[in-house]
Amino acid sequence: MKPIRTILAILAVGATAAACSSKPESKQDMLADSGFKVVSLKTPGQAASFKKLPPHKLTRKTYQGKTVWLYADPTMCGCLYMGTQDAYNAYIKEASRQMIAQAMKANYQDDPYSPSAMDAQVDSDWDWGEWGNPGYYGLPY
Repeated sequence: MKPIRTILAILAVGATAAACSSKPESKQDMLADSGFKVVSLKTPGQAASFKKLPPHKLTRKTYQGKTVWLYADPTMCGCLYMGTQDAYNAYIKEASRQMIAQAMKANYQDDPYSPSAMDAQVDSDWDWGEWGNPGYYGLPY
């Protein structure tokens, strides 16, 4: 009985690790990796202006003639992400790459014409009786 529990525990840990590694990167991680700086709220004035920002949305502001992008996160860290136009561009590039990869994966998952779906077909599913000999059509068999 104990070896079965050990095997199940090992499988559970492996499945959890695999699930964590296959998750897409969180928005906050992508913002930080793109060059956004995490700003903690230290004063009541900062907290008041923080509450005026739309939560979980990138907002463009201008400071001394330069574009600054802000992302208010009241739920996860209670902090503000602040980045330059270059950081925003890097974030959009990575987010777009992830969205395209996810869409491609979803599109090919059930597509009968995708190469991976064709490889998964089993020859026994095909009924040759209706079509006769493939050599008749000039196909090698």
